[in-house]
Amino acid sequence: MALRRYTPPIRRLQEDYSAEIARRWRSARRGPRKPGPRIMDNSEPWNPDPRTVAELWEIAAQVNDLVKKWSPHS
Repeated sequence: MALRRYTPPIRRLQEDYSAEIARRWRSARRGPRKPGPRIMDNSEPWNPDPRTVAELWEIAAQVNDLVKKWSPHS
């Protein structure tokens, strides 16, 4: 026995098509979309290319200070 494949009803296809045409028409009237809000990164790199253990230790100390400053106090 062969399985029948799903075919959506004609009414559903007509509604989907009309919704797509309406969406295209509305977007053409409005013009191109404006870019959404961006979350700007206001951080500054401590040292983009650390080469010694002392530089890595300095970065770790700065990170720990920031964590202490901004973490919730218990």
